[in-house]
Amino acid sequence: MIPEFYQNTFAVVQERVAALEQAQVWEFGRSAGDRPLLAVAYGEKEPIARTADFSSAMAGHNPKAFYGEGRGKQVLLVVSAIHGGEMESIASVLNLFAAMETGKDRRGKEWPGLREAMSRLRLVVVPCANPDGREHVGSDDPHSWGEQDFEIYYQGAWKDGSAIGWIPSKSFNPLPLDRIGYLGGYHNDRGVNPSHGHFQPKESAPESHALLRLAVEETPDFVLDLHSCGSGPFCIVGERLLPAWANARVHYLDGAVRSLLRERHLGAKPWTVAGLPAHTLALNDMYYAACGAIPMVFEGPHGRDKGNEWSYDQIVNIYLTTLEAISRVGAEEGFKALPEDWGA
Repeated sequence: MIPEFYQNTFAVVQERVAALEQAQVWEFGRSAGDRPLLAVAYGEKEPIARTADFSSAMAGHNPKAFYGEGRGKQVLLVVSAIHGGEMESIASVLNLFAAMETGKDRRGKEWPGLREAMSRLRLVVVPCANPDGREHVGSDDPHSWGEQDFEIYYQGAWKDGSAIGWIPSKSFNPLPLDRIGYLGGYHNDRGVNPSHGHFQPKESAPESHALLRLAVEETPDFVLDLHSCGSGPFCIVGERLLPAWANARVHYLDGAVRSLLRERHLGAKPWTVAGLPAHTLALNDMYYAACGAIPMVFEGPHGRDKGNEWSYDQIVNIYLTTLEAISRVGAEEGFKALPEDWGA
């Protein structure tokens, strides 16, 4: 049985987001299963007067045609649970909201450094980017799952009951629904994995299209995509479709995260995880292509792998520490500069 501060069903997301008093909350789309896609923001939105989309502005060697004259605050977009079975990030961002509203998370733990740094940014959070997938997973206690449970809850099962599996699931997008016995948390109600849904029709992958539209509207400087797995915590860096300056910045932010996790004895890895092959062009690459945002994936732990066990308290601390490290860099230095000629 999970503690109250770790509750993370989509119903809980809706309830707690609706109760926020200091945030801006809106619905930026609907899922394939017609569930609301919710965004939560702290810090005023600064309008941008633009005359071109990002691609055209960069082709014209004129970033200001897309970015305008600049903003006073850096913008951080946090996307949680694009895979609905990876609910650790949901529990953690709900604790983040409590800290932003009251100074304390849902356990009563104070996060002064996190709150202060976040207050100097515009923070936009999608607490559950795949509500269909989250609803597919009836359990919210991964510590009680067996090995086969994880595979089935995450990617689903065929009609014969066998697990679809992580890598095999990627050979189908969408999944052949007539062959599926159980849709896991990876996929929306139409069987699409939203991490690779941007090339699917909007009606099949509305989550992916809505997230890219949100990214253009908010024009974040940095996008943090929150996932979880058995071997976390670690960041994924070195996406091959990003320019060298952006990858250098991602490596720097990865170092900031690992340093703060290590300082707090929260399992920072002594190594770096490389990104996907260049031909993959996943949703994170598309954030850069759509609006120039620097993207990074963070994989937190689900906490029950042998040799990498973490409690619910520790998991929330890991995610909030990661968010603090990222927000410190954004507040103190900026996530990125705006060179005169980004096309070079």
